[in-house]
Amino acid sequence: MPISLKSFRRIGWRPLISYFFLFLGFFVLAQLYCIYKLNLWVSVAIAFFCAVALAGITYWRLINPIEEISYVAQDMARGNLEQEIRIFAQDEIGDLARSINYLARELKKNIDEVILEKNKIQAILASMCDGVIALDNWGRVILVNPVVEKLFGITLEACRGKNVSRVIRNNDFDKLLNQFLETGQAVQKQIQILTPEPRIFRIQVTPLQNTGTDRGGMVALLRDFTGRKRLEDMRSEFVANVSHELRTPLTSIRGFAETLLYGTLEDPAVARQFLEIINAEAERLTRLIDELLNLSKIEDHKSAPDWQPVVMEQLIKRVVAIFQPRAAEKNLTIKINLPENLPVIQGDPDMLSQVLINLIDNAVSYTQAGGEICVCASVGENEIKVDVRDNGIGIPPDSLSRLFERFYRVDKARSREQGGTGLGLSIVKHIIEVHHGSVHVESKVGEGSIFSFVLPQNKNLIN
Repeated sequence: MPISLKSFRRIGWRPLISYFFLFLGFFVLAQLYCIYKLNLWVSVAIAFFCAVALAGITYWRLINPIEEISYVAQDMARGNLEQEIRIFAQDEIGDLARSINYLARELKKNIDEVILEKNKIQAILASMCDGVIALDNWGRVILVNPVVEKLFGITLEACRGKNVSRVIRNNDFDKLLNQFLETGQAVQKQIQILTPEPRIFRIQVTPLQNTGTDRGGMVALLRDFTGRKRLEDMRSEFVANVSHELRTPLTSIRGFAETLLYGTLEDPAVARQFLEIINAEAERLTRLIDELLNLSKIEDHKSAPDWQPVVMEQLIKRVVAIFQPRAAEKNLTIKINLPENLPVIQGDPDMLSQVLINLIDNAVSYTQAGGEICVCASVGENEIKVDVRDNGIGIPPDSLSRLFERFYRVDKARSREQGGTGLGLSIVKHIIEVHHGSVHVESKVGEGSIFSFVLPQNKNLIN
């Protein structure tokens, strides 16, 4: 195949000239020897010196540069792309060195771009609130993000290459992946997975392309719906409870009003009795709505505490004095047991008064005639504890954990007779939490109950 002019120009002229003169020297020696102008030993000596010269030229111009190129190329293959081949000859070897240097620079540039893109993807995955699991077509883990690692207590290094069923043991999750493999279409479903505590996830499985496998893979996106599901359940329960609590007094009011309209007005005694019932139910309805509004404001932080110094001794005595007439009617004794020099705390006196009113009101309502109620206080390390003790009917053990839930009542019929709304203890809990404290209860059926709340003495709680 003929060599083009462009290809000929790329051939270095210096090595060609040196090789031509070497060839010419050997040719002259051969001719002189043939015509008997040189004897054998002279020819051998001249040939030897020419061979040495040829070897030196070959070593310095060919072998040594190739060895350097080979050494640097091996170092580049090991990942060291910063160095370059220091050969500047204007021949084929120099062109080869410059080409390898250019290749190394371009390769380093491409690797840097790949690393940059990889870091961006890792940063995006790390900042996501949802879990991401990338799988190949056989269900083996390719990648998981930190959310999945935290949820399931695993690491990417430990689970990479393993089947996902060994990482997340859940039949519904496996069925969802199999459904995707059968159809090849994106699927989603809401399922419950142990992490190790039960959580509700909405899982969406979509195709993953360009994974190096024949049919690609898949990506499973795990969105935690546990909190939202809990809120939905609480909302449904709250709506049902409010509807029930509002329906009861409204039914009574409507029933007695209809009775009055249809002829009972002529009997003043009966009419007055019915009107008193309607008034009592209206008051109960108003109290329920007021407590719902107060609880909503506290939970939404719309009603912030009016922080100021609170003298707990004065506050307790003032609230107990409110209940003394009612306690006397039921033949109950309310005692106060406070230590000397009870420290002043930071808080909202109106909110804390409401806490004591709710607790003492419950004690008076559920303590039999002749019983005793004691409001006590104690001082701990940087905290104050207030107890409201009674020797009333007590609370069953299975109800203690739910006492501070909205609308929860131990004895619903008796609570309604007492005019309770089921919101008092929930309001107590939220007020104490707003004051950075905690509330507790101890009780035994037939022996009484102890409701306690703890408030910190730290004066830097205002926020």
